[in-house]
Amino acid sequence: MTFNKCTINGISYGDLIDSRGEHVEITPHTKTVDFSWNSHYEPSFKFYDPKLLDDTKAGVEEVSEFWRLLALCHTVMPERDKGQLVYQAQSPDEAALTSAARNFGYVFRGRTPQSITIEVMGKEEVYELLCILDFNNERKRMSVITRNSKGKIRLYCKGADMMIMARLKQSTSPLLISSTSTHLADFANIGLRTLCLAYKDIEPEYFEDWMSRQQAAAVDMYNREKKLEAVYEEIEKELTLIGGTAIEDKLQDGVPEAIARLAEANIKIWVLTGDKTETAINIAYSCRLLTDDMKEIVVIDGQTHSEVEVQLKDTKITFDRIMNNTSDLESEKMPRFEIETIHGNGQNSTMTYGGECICGSQL
Repeated sequence: MTFNKCTINGISYGDLIDSRGEHVEITPHTKTVDFSWNSHYEPSFKFYDPKLLDDTKAGVEEVSEFWRLLALCHTVMPERDKGQLVYQAQSPDEAALTSAARNFGYVFRGRTPQSITIEVMGKEEVYELLCILDFNNERKRMSVITRNSKGKIRLYCKGADMMIMARLKQSTSPLLISSTSTHLADFANIGLRTLCLAYKDIEPEYFEDWMSRQQAAAVDMYNREKKLEAVYEEIEKELTLIGGTAIEDKLQDGVPEAIARLAEANIKIWVLTGDKTETAINIAYSCRLLTDDMKEIVVIDGQTHSEVEVQLKDTKITFDRIMNNTSDLESEKMPRFEIETIHGNGQNSTMTYGGECICGSQL
């Protein structure tokens, strides 16, 4: 997995734009950003948009917090291999994001149970690690709470955009939310895996009270998971939006051909994914699991009419964006969509729409 694009404070980074304001196609011959100034850079790391490095070196506050979050909010373990710093991560996503921060000058150096050490543009910063709020498939996010050398306590959070956006402080700029959401949707539409980033400053008195309840929940014999989730939910709100990341997860050689042959043999194939819908659809087309001659069914799953309405609007926005970026000739070739309403609880109908086997997932 490789760090490909990002959005910070409403600004998208990662694309090359020429003097006419048009996108420049990236090829194997395209010049990459020079990271040789950084003694910890990885020769294999490639990024093409110089503006992100310019803003990083200029110390733009939002950009600095973006990288600081990626250097601190993870469970990566550093090791030494022939004198070189290497990262061991449970998740390839975390490895890619921590590596990106490293190459841009925000280097994760080490951790103990009580601290995290990073190097920011050559200067060491040590943070007291107060708490880790673990990721799981229901939370779809993780957070760390740290205290810096000046005593400021800050929570850094990364996760699915739908989980982060729902926990932003009310004063967040609607324009920032809109631009960030649009950028993340655009990234997902080209098959990139996205995460949303945010932080929150915490008063020491409140933290001490919260931490006592967190510790009590952590040792509860009967309802540990439920009580931990409650205290996590309490503190992971009123967040300040930073932006989002986009990672490219390239298909291994031969995967599309293998899946196509399995489908030709009438073998039923299911995809289980935690990615955004747009990302999952794009990857499904890339690996030939979905083809243009298939009938597409979008399943809207909501507990209330308002939730369903929001999802329908989001689906329409995604489709409109695809159509707006498609030429007239291409749009004529695109399959026509029919909208059907299907009622049910999802469990009984997932495998039986139209009498055919279709890929589905229940969250």
